[in-house]
Amino acid sequence: MPKVKLREAILILVLMAVLVFVGFGLLGLPLHLPILFQLIITSFLAVIWGGDWIKVEEMILKGLQKSGPIVLILMLIGALIGVWMYTGTIPTMVYYGLDLISPRLFYLVSFLLCSVVSLAMGTGFGTISTMGLALFSIGSSLGLPLPVVAGAIVSGSYFGDRFSPVSSIAIFTAHTSGVPIRDLLGKMLVTTIPAFSITAVVYFWLGRGLTGTMGHLGAEGTELLQFVADNFPVTPLALLPPLFIIVAALFRLPTLPNLAAGLILSLVLGIFIIPGEAIGILHSMYDGLTISTGDAFFDQLFSRGGILSLLDLLALIMLASCLAGILEGLGIFSLVLKSLLKKVQHIAGLVFYTGLSGIFVAMVGCNQLLAVLLPGHTFFPVFKEKKAKALLGRTLADTGLVFSPLIPWNINALLVVSVLGVDVLAYFPYAIMNWVLPILTILVTLWEKRKN
Repeated sequence: MPKVKLREAILILVLMAVLVFVGFGLLGLPLHLPILFQLIITSFLAVIWGGDWIKVEEMILKGLQKSGPIVLILMLIGALIGVWMYTGTIPTMVYYGLDLISPRLFYLVSFLLCSVVSLAMGTGFGTISTMGLALFSIGSSLGLPLPVVAGAIVSGSYFGDRFSPVSSIAIFTAHTSGVPIRDLLGKMLVTTIPAFSITAVVYFWLGRGLTGTMGHLGAEGTELLQFVADNFPVTPLALLPPLFIIVAALFRLPTLPNLAAGLILSLVLGIFIIPGEAIGILHSMYDGLTISTGDAFFDQLFSRGGILSLLDLLALIMLASCLAGILEGLGIFSLVLKSLLKKVQHIAGLVFYTGLSGIFVAMVGCNQLLAVLLPGHTFFPVFKEKKAKALLGRTLADTGLVFSPLIPWNINALLVVSVLGVDVLAYFPYAIMNWVLPILTILVTLWEKRKN
């Protein structure tokens, strides 16, 4: 492959920024198109600079390979949501939730519930698509501002994504940093506790002006409860599949087999809960549930799920993975990151540039894995020399990893949008934990440096 120079690497990244800004930001084109054009241009540049087309294809396919597990997980999640809507699992959550949760505490409760579930499951994807979707439906039913609801769900879901001992990305971060997962989690407490506390207080404050409880919402609330009772099977049995998934995650069953087992259980219970609807339940795995009542709110709230609903997202993930593969293969990231490394003077600067690199790679590479892997490998020798490997892990977890769902074209953000239907820029200000952590990790490092 050609030996790319720093100015050529910068040219490729600037070109990508321009394509995304103009195509996606100004012209409103689907994000697929800027990424596809960038993939084509980068491939041709690699060949023009002396590369071999076969090698370019190999890099693209290597990047695509890495998206395989994510694609399978998303297909299982799409199928699960379709079955859960059809068989009454999510409507049952909505029915019970409307009756129990006070609007004043809804943002705080959503954040806390998603935090607990994500700690148990170890995945932000899984939490948003299960507990998060149910809470979002309840928030919609209560008439709450949906960007705030989405922000609370994202904050809680990605709390466990970075801090759960069973999270694959957290374990990968520990491995990249060269420390045991327990040591990394211990080091992360110093930023996690204040970030969690700040986030909880903000959500409590945001909900302070919301009125009453469901019982005080009058005719609209009663109408919604009646609609759910009339159109879906409301039964505690329908809650067994999500409960199973959470418990299985606690026993460290990996995400893919956990979701697959949860889907099988959902199908079996669904056939029992709705006798004679086996074919309809199976169809819901692909098509999801579509209802047409004449009431736009009810139709939007309950028409969800199915693999078909995620095909657009899956195509975008595969394109982004192909692009990330060739960028990584050409060494684009390494060149730029190493140029940043030259600017490091002290430990606080090291943390700052590592965190900045994590967010930068999350923006260009479109996924969490690269945001941990590339800065981790680049800066590891320096952190090791300073005997601060756990600090490297904390920095990676507090920046690129947790900031990913706030980048509109990142895979994590695309999942949130596909499941909840709220634009990234709308929920960005309310995903408190996701943008507080990068700030805190710099402040805490400065405090630790001054203390020592």
